[in-house]
Amino acid sequence: MLQILPESQANILGLKVGGKFTSRDCQELLIPRLKNLIREHGRVRVLLCLDEDFQGSDLEALSQEAFGLQHRDDFQRIAVVGASWWLSLQLKLMAPLIAGEVRNFSRAELPEAWTWIRG
Repeated sequence: MLQILPESQANILGLKVGGKFTSRDCQELLIPRLKNLIREHGRVRVLLCLDEDFQGSDLEALSQEAFGLQHRDDFQRIAVVGASWWLSLQLKLMAPLIAGEVRNFSRAELPEAWTWIRG
C-alpha cells in the first residue's frame, strides 16, 4: 500500500509504504505523481517512509521501478526512512546510479529526514 504524505509540497513528495508495494501502486499513484512533479519543477525530492510491516515489492513493481533509472537526473534528494539492513545495502549499491543524494534514516530520525529533504 502506498500513501502520499500530507507534508508533500512543491517539488517534495513524501510517501509511506506498508505491506507489499505492487505494480498497481506504481502505475496508478507513484509514476503519474512523479511525472507531474518532474514536469512542473524539474528535479524532485522524495522521502520514502517504510512501515514496520513493509514486505518489499512484487516482481512487476520492481520492473516499473526502472522509472527511477530512466529519470536518474531528475532526483535531487531521496530520503529512505526505516529501511531494513538488506534494503539499506541495496540502496547503497543503487546510489551511484542516481544523480542526486540518497540517505537512509531510522524511523526515530523521521523529523531529521524531513529537515534534510527540505534543506
